[in-house]
Amino acid sequence: AENRSRDGDDDAISVQTAKIDCCQQLTSHELKVLQIVLVWIIILSTTSLIPVSNEEMKFIVGVAVNINLIFFYAAPLSTIASVIRSKNSASIHFWTMAMNTSNAFFWCVYSLAIQDYYILIPNGLGFLFGLVQVALYQCFPRSEEVIDASDSVTELSGDDGNCTEQLTRSNYGNVAESEII
Repeated sequence: AENRSRDGDDDAISVQTAKIDCCQQLTSHELKVLQIVLVWIIILSTTSLIPVSNEEMKFIVGVAVNINLIFFYAAPLSTIASVIRSKNSASIHFWTMAMNTSNAFFWCVYSLAIQDYYILIPNGLGFLFGLVQVALYQCFPRSEEVIDASDSVTELSGDDGNCTEQLTRSNYGNVAESEII
């Protein structure tokens, strides 16, 4: 019986160790996502369990959604400082910028049509943030520099002999595209 309890204790310790190891392996982005999920679970649980009127529940969830939406629209703006510093818009993803700006614009038009300022305010901010990104994208076009020659040429074996592949790298050090010469 003593061996069984010791084995059970070891299993409990190994489960706790696995949980701690799991949390330590999460990136900062994954931890932020988990925090957002936790906040939403708390908001939805609270509004469901606490006796509030339907209007109060709509207001609480509406404010939380608007705050969430403002963070969503503002998230790509974290690259503004690096774009201005490097005078290179390579860190701005064109399609994300275009779709976020378009989405915010159409929600603004809709909110004006129904005269709902709870929809207008966060989407208006999103549209303004999108215009800032568009301005930066236009003012500081993408510029890519070729990686040092010793790093940029790679021999590829093909059916017809040798060819080389030249890699270009943005100012941030990421390989941006590959060009076969």
